[in-house]
Amino acid sequence: MKKNTKKTAKLFTRIIRWSKEDNCYIGSLPEIAPNCCHGDTIADVSSQLDDIAEISLANCTACGIPYDPPGSALIIINGAEKNVSSAQLVLSLRRSLGLNQGEFAAALGISQSTLSKWETGARRPDAAAYKLLRILRQKPDLITV
Repeated sequence: MKKNTKKTAKLFTRIIRWSKEDNCYIGSLPEIAPNCCHGDTIADVSSQLDDIAEISLANCTACGIPYDPPGSALIIINGAEKNVSSAQLVLSLRRSLGLNQGEFAAALGISQSTLSKWETGARRPDAAAYKLLRILRQKPDLITV
């Protein structure tokens, strides 16, 4: 898949919510496909949303079907935010940006080891880093690699 397609796919609005009825997270891409995937973790659903957005864009491009440019990647977690660990936040954010650990750590100005510990839950980001991560979740275009 073209890198430009991957980058554009990351800009679609994403909604990830906890479903008590289904006992899992439900993912939506409102501009493309509502309630299009589910998983046990936010990271799983975020990864699936990446794939769905990329495939949809690639299909539109291959078939010559025009599409409206996406707005911005916004992850909304309705009724589940208090249940989301900082490890899940860090991992899902990094994956939604399409960055490996080294790239994301460099962009944040931290070591890859620190990022790895954040993602596994061995360490938690301090208050300032956590606030930065929440801002980046809402405005991913602020990250530079």
